[in-house]
Amino acid sequence: MDPLLTSTTENIDSFSDITLPVEGRFEERLMNVQDVLAFRPGAVIPMHRAAGETLRVYVDNVLLASAEVIVIEDHLALRITEFERLDA
Repeated sequence: MDPLLTSTTENIDSFSDITLPVEGRFEERLMNVQDVLAFRPGAVIPMHRAAGETLRVYVDNVLLASAEVIVIEDHLALRITEFERLDA
């Protein structure tokens, strides 16, 4: 095996336990402060998107991928559909 490849793989593995924030952004919306302060558990914020549309996935505030929202049993999940080019 190529020693450079082995070294790179070992270096990447050493970072595998680092925790990063991951967020899916479905839609951004401007709201006035009065409406935000009125939020309570179970509040519904209407969006102007259809179910199944694509959203963006950010890791540590960097766009990583596109995904679609899916339902698995009673939970929402994301299915990654395309990774963004990180070298751009």
